Amino acid sequence: MLIWLHASRTFAKIESDSLILQRVLTYKESLPAKLDGIHTNIYIRYYFKTEKRNFTLMAIPSMYAISRGNREYAGESYSTIYIKDNVVKESTRQLNTGTIPRYKNTMTTMLKYLLPDIYNVTILDNQILSPFNKHNLNLYRYDITLLTNNRAEIVFRPKRYNTQLISGSAIVDRVSGRVIKIGFNGEYDMVNFHVNAEMGKYGLRSLLPKTCDIDATFHFIGNKIKASYHSVYDNPIFLPDSIVNSHDSKLMAEVRPTPLPESIKQVYQKNDSIKAKTDTVKVKKEESKWKKILWNSFGDYVINRTKGNFGTKDQGAFRISPILNPLYLSYSGRRGVTYKLKLNGSYKFSLNRDISIEFKAGYSFKQNQFYFNIPIRFNFNKRRNGYIGLDIGNGNRITNSSIVDQIKHESLDSIDWDKLELDYFKDFYVKFMVNYDLSNKWSVKPGMIYHRRSAVNEAGFVAANRPTTYYSFAPSLEIQFRPSGWSGPIITADYERGVRIGSADMDYERFEFDVSWKKNFYSLRSMSLRLGSGFYTSKSRNSYFLDYTNFRDENIPGGWNDDWTGEFQLLNSNWYNVSEYYVRTNATYESPLMVFSRIPYIGRLMEMERIYINVLFVDHLHPYVEYGYGFTNRFFSMGFFMATRNKDFDGVGFRFGFELFRDW
Repeated sequence: MLIWLHASRTFAKIESDSLILQRVLTYKESLPAKLDGIHTNIYIRYYFKTEKRNFTLMAIPSMYAISRGNREYAGESYSTIYIKDNVVKESTRQLNTGTIPRYKNTMTTMLKYLLPDIYNVTILDNQILSPFNKHNLNLYRYDITLLTNNRAEIVFRPKRYNTQLISGSAIVDRVSGRVIKIGFNGEYDMVNFHVNAEMGKYGLRSLLPKTCDIDATFHFIGNKIKASYHSVYDNPIFLPDSIVNSHDSKLMAEVRPTPLPESIKQVYQKNDSIKAKTDTVKVKKEESKWKKILWNSFGDYVINRTKGNFGTKDQGAFRISPILNPLYLSYSGRRGVTYKLKLNGSYKFSLNRDISIEFKAGYSFKQNQFYFNIPIRFNFNKRRNGYIGLDIGNGNRITNSSIVDQIKHESLDSIDWDKLELDYFKDFYVKFMVNYDLSNKWSVKPGMIYHRRSAVNEAGFVAANRPTTYYSFAPSLEIQFRPSGWSGPIITADYERGVRIGSADMDYERFEFDVSWKKNFYSLRSMSLRLGSGFYTSKSRNSYFLDYTNFRDENIPGGWNDDWTGEFQLLNSNWYNVSEYYVRTNATYESPLMVFSRIPYIGRLMEMERIYINVLFVDHLHPYVEYGYGFTNRFFSMGFFMATRNKDFDGVGFRFGFELFRDW
């Protein structure tokens, strides 16, 4: 009888625990289907303490400001924000006070932790898998304790230690499943963090924190920085819209919702004391001024990203990538070390019209080639994705053996043409296009493109009395069809026809078709698929270059976070321009918890793993296949690839790129 009672109570507890957890997992769905966004005032207080530091700290984005000088910094901000779907859509910082030089932002990557989305698949923007989402249920273990008639505590811990998983506990409402308080620990992007959040009570606000506190420790190459944040939402005081980024400490004291802790008071008092002492001591002002300008300029333009706004209402914006940034270095066996640089600017005329310009450059040390691309885009109707675009740049060195064959055939001298390597041409292009979405499913993009291709080795062409430069001009048309809208597969058809005009005398016709689809699964898993084909149909006596739109060697790689990873890693660049047709398929599967994540110690650092299969059919390759495995951690991305050519082994290789501080 006692055994039966014990078993009955155990079963009842399991049933009760399961019911409570189920209510938490479905709490967001129990709210009204349509939740409007909210405007609110947020107060943020921060404190930094540098326990260890060295010269490498200044090279970390946003950390340059505290890489020298004081060991402790503190500050506060007061902002008005608009939140929709747990994302900050608009933000205006009205007050900004503190002791960091020039009121710079530091360790900005931690700000997203102040708005945890605990009911979503990921708590932070595509990072950290939440224990309170039903799709992550098999990743965590749960222990539930009944506290009162209305409350219960849920303790959660990961089944596998990984940087995308957290451990902690939450106090929940047993009846509704609403999380009242939550605290969790984790480690991501070289930061150990502990987050405590008290959630709102009603409607949309119950999905957002009322207050949120963070204690974090950052470690990197001997540097150790401790940071704490305190944020309060729904502050009742609304400041005038005219107040933007003010440094008024008296006004901050009026809107501050909670008293300052003693540690921050001491930092403020020490900073005031240093300022007072500096004002009374005679120093070499001119020398101090230039030294300050030098350090500030070095941090702004060499180490940190440079960004800002201009215009009467800040309609304009610009952003310049830092000169010294490991993120812009990558390596592949074919291209060697590649360095990249980006600059961009924009100007907004209205909510529906703006203009942007970007300068992207890269240098391949192994190929000794400099690449650049300047896309300019005027959006005249953003609601319909209507824009006019101009793209100027230089492509990869393109090959054209047919021109060389003509030179060999027509020349009667005894020159050894094979030693002159005349196949390669430099390519400068200007492309103009107009895009417009006819509907959510159809887009049209007419345009035209101009190429100027010049021989790399001009001496051989001069000796053969042949031109060293070749020109082409072609109208083009692209039609895109999206059967399921932007969330489904995208089908694209491209047409380009070379016409004779001026010095452009290349006559050709090209068709290309492409189907691409990225299917996102739950728990950060996804599958990228691509199928494409292209061919030339018009053949004239005049030579022309085989140059495809969707089958080309990317001279400035975009990085591992591109939506499409379908790229041939080991394929020799000459194969892109030798066949009058191609058929390609690319498939990539990615997941944060796949192979290496199961290995102790190593697995906890893995952020994403990928499997690649790329297949190609062109003249003389039937087929060419690449198999690959890649992974991303907090330090770098690496991929290993093997290729077969016509079913025979064709080589192995790898690709490497830095990931340090990508989200900083």
